[in-house]
Formats: sequence, structure tokens, C-alpha cells
Amino acid sequence: MFKILIKTLKTGRQTTKYPEKPDIPSAGFRGKTELAAEKCTYCGKCVSACPANVIRQNEENGEKTLTVSYCGCIFCGRCEEVCPNGAIKLTQEYELASKTKEDLLAGIRRNS
Repeated sequence: MFKILIKTLKTGRQTTKYPEKPDIPSAGFRGKTELAAEKCTYCGKCVSACPANVIRQNEENGEKTLTVSYCGCIFCGRCEEVCPNGAIKLTQEYELASKTKEDLLAGIRRNS
């Protein structure tokens, strides 16, 4: 037991002082999905490509909407890969804690 304690004291801390000093994700990290309304053509390719089925496209009363739910998103990046216009980007943001599921929805809308 003393060997483990001595080894631990020699090694020092391996964690950061989160949340005072947030972790910086490495290159290639796939975090929160960002939607660009001005680039989206509502083609539906992202909806078809999503393995978790968390991207929804809807049209009501001449208004098109595209929503992403972070509740079930697996951050695989397929939506970003298949979007022909670059309307979907995965960011470096990873802090997605919320009190309600509604807070974990992101969406864009456009009138036809």
C-alpha cells in the first residue's frame, strides 16, 4: 500500500483544473453540431445519413424546419460528410449538459 502511495505522490496530478481551466479538445474532435441556415437547401441527405435518427426535417404551412437533437446524437460526423453545401459542421464544443431535453435541440427554419 505504501508503494502505491509513494508512486502516486511522485507522479503528481494528471487531471486539469476543470471547470476553471477547460480542456482543449484535440484536432479532429467531433463535438456539438452547428447548422448554417443560409447554406441549407433542405435536401434531406443529412436526415438519411444519420444512424441515430436524431435529425428531423419537416414542412408545415410553407415553413421548412431542420432540427438536431443532441439527446441521442452519437457525433459520428456522417451529417457533415454528406451535406453538399457545408451547412452542417461539428464544432469543438463538448459541454452539452442541460436540465431539459428541449434545451438539447438545435434547429433552423426557412419560409418557402
